Amino acid sequence: MGLPQRLEKSVEISTLCAFYGELLTDKQREALQMHYDEDLSLGEIAEQLGVSRQNVHELITRSAQKLRRYEDALGAAKNTNDLLRCLEQANDILHRVKDDVSSPKTRQDINEAIGLIDQTILRQEGEENEHGI
Repeated sequence: MGLPQRLEKSVEISTLCAFYGELLTDKQREALQMHYDEDLSLGEIAEQLGVSRQNVHELITRSAQKLRRYEDALGAAKNTNDLLRCLEQANDILHRVKDDVSSPKTRQDINEAIGLIDQTILRQEGEENEHGI
């Protein structure tokens, strides 16, 4: 697996862990975080957990599959990503049209809407950063 694919997988698992990590056991969550967030090798994780490298490989594989099943069933990560993308598009549109509006009240309303969207986007990005996404 090349670097772009590994990075993509790492981002995917980290994102899913942020949404569904509490549904995993402590050991599953810890192994995923060590592997994907801290970039530890299977051998390093095995040493820290006191298990075999093969056991770590199976634990990480099963845990990642479990996260994907949660996402397939619930779709929280995709829905949040889609919502954020829509908010960013709406924000871009409002920024483009706000100066073309002649009514000061309408411009004020547009600026208020932009402010609300900006707050929502920043809050979501802050939550993602808080969870290491």
